[in-house]
Amino acid sequence: MIENDIMGALFIQQRVQILHLGKNHGEFSDAYLYAWDSGVYPLMSDTDGSVPRRPHEPYVKFFNTSKDKVARLAKRLDDAWIKKEELTFYGLEDELGVRGFSSLGWDRSDLLHICRYLYLDRRFDHEFWEMLIENGKCPSEALSLMSEFERESDIYI
Repeated sequence: MIENDIMGALFIQQRVQILHLGKNHGEFSDAYLYAWDSGVYPLMSDTDGSVPRRPHEPYVKFFNTSKDKVARLAKRLDDAWIKKEELTFYGLEDELGVRGFSSLGWDRSDLLHICRYLYLDRRFDHEFWEMLIENGKCPSEALSLMSEFERESDIYI
């Protein structure tokens, strides 16, 4: 229990440092900063062990949106993109049971945050994202997934 409390405190301190360096000194990518700010595990920045670990890697269990969820959604979106599937945000919610009871533990917030992270990480093409968030086929809050990331106003420390 004490070790978990210490790691939790270190995670909070690391989060503040990452966000401060990003907001005030231009460090890190927008996607990486967004992930730290919104609590999404920044999976696309994981290392393979051949180089020093990134700041997020020791804190896998402290992110609100898990590594597993990011990996699953990234894989699902990648499959849809490769197959040129006409996937909508509401269709994705239906698949994951978001609009009803989800036995997998998904909610709209997970989808919004992971999609925003993947968009900022430049995953998939513009047409794919436009299709996913087509007006009328997504909740209104999804319409901002493709908006510009403004470090000054979008990062809260």
